[in-house]
Amino acid sequence: MPLENNNDRPTGPRDSRTKPGTDVETLLRQGQDRLKQIISSGGSRGGVVLALLALVGLLAWTAYYTVPSDSVAVVQRFGKYLKDVPPGLHFKLPLGIDAATIVPVKRQLKQEFGFTTPGARDPYQSPRDGKRETMRETEMVTGDLNAALVEWVVQYRISDPVKFLFEVREPSATL
Repeated sequence: MPLENNNDRPTGPRDSRTKPGTDVETLLRQGQDRLKQIISSGGSRGGVVLALLALVGLLAWTAYYTVPSDSVAVVQRFGKYLKDVPPGLHFKLPLGIDAATIVPVKRQLKQEFGFTTPGARDPYQSPRDGKRETMRETEMVTGDLNAALVEWVVQYRISDPVKFLFEVREPSATL
């Protein structure tokens, strides 16, 4: 006995009678219709709902931050030191009340003098600009008053992020 084809039900997931994505399209269309009803129905009520949604979105966007595994974050509340935060996902008070500064403490940083590594994008590596400045910093005078052009590198780690941020005015310029 041959199988009967029921015209009310599709025969499989790739049935030619159904359009792909129809369910998603209808859900999106229904969501748009509901949003239009909320905005247009209450006059100022719709605007208030939209403003509240925007405010909640802004608060959520500014309330969380991620600290990489090689760093710690120094949290300040209204500019005053509050705490150190380990790596991971963390939350803070939004809208500039708390500010988190990420400091790489487990990485070996370097400052180059007299040259720059091509393609280096690390802001802790060589924040200076200008070719002339790079050439000037290679000029040295030896103990017997001879001139020498020396390229050198200082490698360091940040042991205390609070001291690094608050006790030295410009750490890269100090080096």
